[in-house]
Amino acid sequence: FLSEKPSYHVQQSLIAIGSGGFTGKDKDDATQTQMKFLPIATSDFIFAFLVERTGFLGALAVILIYVMLILHLLSVSVFNKDYYIKVVTVGISFMIFIYMGVNIAMTIGFAPVVGVPLPMFSYGGSSFLNFIILFAIMQNLISFRYKDMYDGRGTKSFV
Repeated sequence: FLSEKPSYHVQQSLIAIGSGGFTGKDKDDATQTQMKFLPIATSDFIFAFLVERTGFLGALAVILIYVMLILHLLSVSVFNKDYYIKVVTVGISFMIFIYMGVNIAMTIGFAPVVGVPLPMFSYGGSSFLNFIILFAIMQNLISFRYKDMYDGRGTKSFV
């Protein structure tokens, strides 16, 4: 089970990431994904596909988008007084962080290939659907948790 060199998928992923350079390649020049050397380019190794096409700048942009999303969720948690909403938002942000971290580490060879998708990017309906449902539940909690108890003036409404 233990091997000195990485698996074929990880090798091709590293080649795709390295060949992307600073600004990436055009669609026709992206040899790893166009010639199907990177076997699962749209699901497990979507980060390698993105880096080959958009380069180092695209990788930084994707990571920055995830960091901004996680920080926004944590700020919602900090500024909300309801502990249930705090737990839900911290849980969702932690889940996004773990999925993102494991997928990127798997793509660059720091973690074993376990099939963890990149949230909101990877092909496949179940992971995307799970994250959309989680965001919908969180948005519903934030928007409507105590709406029926209070009127527009901030006082209790019993009507």
